Amino acid sequence: MAKVMITMPDEFLKQIDKAAAAEQRSRSELMREAMRAYLANRVSGKRASLLDKPSVRAAIALQDQSRRETRGIKFDSVAFIRKMRGPLR
Repeated sequence: MAKVMITMPDEFLKQIDKAAAAEQRSRSELMREAMRAYLANRVSGKRASLLDKPSVRAAIALQDQSRRETRGIKFDSVAFIRKMRGPLR
């Protein structure tokens, strides 16, 4: 496997490292996946979309299912979230 040296702004690198840490993977793994996605989208001629991600599609399906199951039930989600979050500081 070859090594590549690139230059980028410090703040951008901090964002990359934060994302890698949140996903519990190395910076290299994250960068490889990003480049694979970029090249795949470039070759296919289509722009990347959040809807292409299985996790996003699953979340939307769950929302749709919840909407169907709770149709007609009055529920104030904003009030619920505020109650769970507690007082703002």
